[in-house]
Amino acid sequence: MPYISEDKRSLQPRTLLVDNYDSYTFNLLQLLVQQQQTGTHVYKQDSRVLTIRNDQYPWPVVRDQILPHIDNIVISPGPGTPGRAGDFGICDELIRYAAETRCPLLGVCLGHQGIARLYGAHIYQCAVPVHGQTTHVIHMDGSKEGSLFAGVPERFTVVRYHSLAVSTTGFPHDELQVLACATGTVATLGLAGQLEDVQTNEIMALRHKRYPIFGVQFHPESIASEYGAQILANFTNITREFLTKKASEMGIQKSVAQMSIVYANKPTGRPVASEKKSHYSLATATVDLPGFPVDNLGGRLQKFLYGNDPMPLWLDSAKSGDANSSQSVLASAASAHGATVRYNLQTKKVTVLRFSELSTQPTVLATETIGISFWEWMQQAVDCTRVIEAPTHGFRCGWIGYFAYEMKAEIIGTKQSAISNEGEKGLPDAQLSFVDRCVVIDHKHNPPKAHILAIVAKDSSPSGAESHGISRRWMDSLGFANKAGADQWIDQTVRSIEQWLESAITTERKDNNKKLIDGEMTVLLEPALSRANYIAAIDQAKKYIAQGESYEICLTNKFRIALPEQSRISCAHDASKLYTEMRASNPAPYGALLWYADLCAGIASCSPERFLRITVDSNGNRLAEMKPIKGTVRRPERLQYLSEEEWAVHDTQSAKALQESVKERAENLMIVDLIRHDLNAISGGCTSVPRLMAIESYQHVHQMVTTVEAQMNGTVGDVMALAQCFPPGSMTGAPKIRTVRLIEKLENHVQRNVYSGCLGYFSTNGQADWSVVIRTAVISGPDELCVGAGGALTILSNPDEEWAEVETKLCSVLPAIQHYVNAN
Repeated sequence: MPYISEDKRSLQPRTLLVDNYDSYTFNLLQLLVQQQQTGTHVYKQDSRVLTIRNDQYPWPVVRDQILPHIDNIVISPGPGTPGRAGDFGICDELIRYAAETRCPLLGVCLGHQGIARLYGAHIYQCAVPVHGQTTHVIHMDGSKEGSLFAGVPERFTVVRYHSLAVSTTGFPHDELQVLACATGTVATLGLAGQLEDVQTNEIMALRHKRYPIFGVQFHPESIASEYGAQILANFTNITREFLTKKASEMGIQKSVAQMSIVYANKPTGRPVASEKKSHYSLATATVDLPGFPVDNLGGRLQKFLYGNDPMPLWLDSAKSGDANSSQSVLASAASAHGATVRYNLQTKKVTVLRFSELSTQPTVLATETIGISFWEWMQQAVDCTRVIEAPTHGFRCGWIGYFAYEMKAEIIGTKQSAISNEGEKGLPDAQLSFVDRCVVIDHKHNPPKAHILAIVAKDSSPSGAESHGISRRWMDSLGFANKAGADQWIDQTVRSIEQWLESAITTERKDNNKKLIDGEMTVLLEPALSRANYIAAIDQAKKYIAQGESYEICLTNKFRIALPEQSRISCAHDASKLYTEMRASNPAPYGALLWYADLCAGIASCSPERFLRITVDSNGNRLAEMKPIKGTVRRPERLQYLSEEEWAVHDTQSAKALQESVKERAENLMIVDLIRHDLNAISGGCTSVPRLMAIESYQHVHQMVTTVEAQMNGTVGDVMALAQCFPPGSMTGAPKIRTVRLIEKLENHVQRNVYSGCLGYFSTNGQADWSVVIRTAVISGPDELCVGAGGALTILSNPDEEWAEVETKLCSVLPAIQHYVNAN
């Protein structure tokens, strides 16, 4: 390729990014957006990059309406094979178009294979598939300006996700030139079930000899790949030689840009800053909480304030000293000024209920069969209940509840499983309660503080619902009718807490001496998949991965537990006793107890994993954070060692082994790249990873955790941001859409229900915090619990070890259930 002309260095191309239903495509978008900002001008990403799916529009529409406004093309990775039309869509036509018009084109992974196949190369199934591993690549393209690898060392590190590759046998050297090959070793699972290193030398990059068409087998967009941004910048430089100044200045016309799938072009909820007025205000008071251990504070105050409440809602930061244990929310779904919304996915029916403090039988406020997704419906409800002047930190009243895993059907188009969960019929597919009053414990202060909060309706006019194009008269009755009523409740609560503080310290010292009741394990587990069937599912999942259908599959199993007659959970008091046992044996930063009295059902969760948090900074910017967990190992039992020092040595070794595990790091990396993709969709390509593959330790396990952050687009509402990222990637695998459909087959179409979904809140101040529902007991009726457990499967997975991981995760919940049964 020639050197870049001086008069063309500042030109910015318009890019068509084609998504092959991958879960990393928007990471390519991030690289494209970022490297385009390095020129003389700074452009909006939607004016320079248009993203479409490979089957979103017929080829004539793409050719005639989109491509005239495009200067180069990037074809994304994706599941499957380029020889299958359903996997590659219009991409063959795009490659032909690029050759005919000399439009620069870059194919990544599947796109790379498609280029090779179209020009006569053979695509074969690798003897050793590589997913999430870092390997070395050596390029032969030189480092001079104008080449794809300009400024890139001859040998560098990349991340690979592929089961198929371009064969060197019969390679069409008259048409294509090999630019780079893999070198060194990759890990594989040997016959003995142990990881072994094998040599690797697959083709990693190529180009057409006559046309500006390039392919790379590795993933330059991965967070762990080196020089990815440089390679995309080089591709832009190559494109500049084909550009005119007039084309560069035009941008993508608005009518064409609106054809993009990227959320930046499609308003999905009104931004917080756009709300000029609110129908509600917030009344507050604060009480200091000195004098007793922080890890018992939330439990004791919740028991005092809501111990007799028929429908407690408790979001519990129970892990003392954990940086994520920042606040606990104590509230109730039983309130004369609140409401509970329930959704049935199959009928698309929304029911709005109100529970009084004196009765567990609800009053029906409204029913509605909706013609939009429940996510959109709920976004409108959240928008209608904003309190603009509310403090920007933490929960300040609002919506508390959950979205079951099956709510994925409204996001990625999968159907509900044919086999229902008979034992979980009591819990709807989604349920959220508007909390008009609550107590929020701020654990970050020393001493901790209790914020007593209440919502006040400013007037009797509709709460903004009409301006959102909906009619919800029931919203008029949310919140206290006047500030005097709110202040009275707050003053009464403050006095109660102050009186409680006088005796709480003495009582706490006595309770600290209480021990859990031990006994034989007598609870019986009924798995949805037996051990043999689960291992068979693992084997089939690995076949899917080897065929290129997925990179990673998160397989789970559901275990039912029948409770003895004397241990039935028939009221909030019983549910609270169960959760108290769970938080004592396995405290977690995202614990929760939600109880729905009329259904005699609820959720007791000790989740260690944050799904999505949305905060608002002092400048009004909305920041999103996700913390996926992938990689779990059981901590050694203290009783097996003669001294605490000996145990500590072995415990440190187990954490170090997890940190260095090739398999576990690959699992984590695949989900991290998926999470970045999800967040890039709502941030326009502005994500960062401040903490990669860190080890966090809990009562029973060490876990590998990564933190991903993004600044959200102003047009994306909190609910729709959650929807864009749903279901949690750590519970699906990647690519998400294809993998979710494979999971349904592997799990025999048994619904996961609440397990694998998310639980948390949308606050009136525009903030949100949601956890992944794991390490959880779902109370599906008075005499039955359901506990889910599973793990991520890769090509390196050992079936016996994967089953052992299921048992490890069950042990985070089962001892507490046994203690509960023994104590009752």
